[in-house]
Amino acid sequence: MYCVKASGTPYEIGYQTGRATRLAVASTVDLLAKRFRHWDETQFQRARDRHMACTERHCPQMVEEVAGLADGAGMPFPLMYLTSFYASMRAGLEGCSNIIFTETPDGPVLGKTNDLPVHEGKHAMIRILRPDNGPAMICSSWVGTVWRGAGVNAAGLALGGSSCLAQVPQPAEFLNPHAIGAYILNNAQTVAEAIRLLEKVPSSPWGANHALADSTGAAVIVEKAGAVQDVRYCEEPRLWCTNHARTAQLQPFGAQTPEALRESTERFAAIDRLTRERPLTAGLARTVMAFSDRPGALCRYGDDDPLKYETECAMLLYPARGMAEFCFSHADRDPWHRFSLADDESPTPACDA
Repeated sequence: MYCVKASGTPYEIGYQTGRATRLAVASTVDLLAKRFRHWDETQFQRARDRHMACTERHCPQMVEEVAGLADGAGMPFPLMYLTSFYASMRAGLEGCSNIIFTETPDGPVLGKTNDLPVHEGKHAMIRILRPDNGPAMICSSWVGTVWRGAGVNAAGLALGGSSCLAQVPQPAEFLNPHAIGAYILNNAQTVAEAIRLLEKVPSSPWGANHALADSTGAAVIVEKAGAVQDVRYCEEPRLWCTNHARTAQLQPFGAQTPEALRESTERFAAIDRLTRERPLTAGLARTVMAFSDRPGALCRYGDDDPLKYETECAMLLYPARGMAEFCFSHADRDPWHRFSLADDESPTPACDA
């Protein structure tokens, strides 16, 4: 697991990230983009024009960042562009859980697990970014990409998310699923602003649950696929999502297999059971993300997981404190490390409270 601190222009942030991770970039390229290694410039430009116009229009800084990432890692720009963008334009995976507590002694917290098929391995990294134009942030990413999968920005907004497989009408164009984190964290300070931003642009037609919390305690789950969007508002001090839709707008489009829906529903019920009528604290969020029993394990091991998924990492975001905690593998076994925008010189062990 890498932790990279970068600052400056988008190109400079990309370059610094590429230099820091250059020894590991090839593994992500092999996973996501090796099938494009024989493409010529015409094939690359055709895919870019046809599928990425919406993303480049809404997130132009990400293209500059890819250019810096390629130069820093010593890799060709087209291959790094395809790794970050085109290779990720596929149906979402059946992993990840999100938990929001709006009232804890530490303010609002958003907990998230990242789960992947076992065969994909582990590629996660942490980035602490201080762009010249835009809010500083702590975010998760993959080595070899410019993704911001989840994170917290200095304005006091935290973003998580889970895939939510759906079949909605194909929009003419849509924002790349791995650009949504940058789109939200760069441009929104509150949950309300994030909802409005998501309303403005179609997303991938296979769907996602976007978990959002801000420093005031506002929290929602935005269920979105293509141009279809609905919002689950927080009616109590806890809110959570796994990999299925629960709103009236999105439920009719659900496309999970029966096995995947059952597994997601079991995790959803486990979160409810483990957090109901208990004091809501950051420590409880860590405990829930460490739950590895069946049914409903949030901390997943591929050898006994019904879908053969494995937890890649877990994180706890504090929007009112500009702080994040990361467990770099399984939360039932491995330590948590704390990162802060107030002082990011080095991570510190997270407390157990």
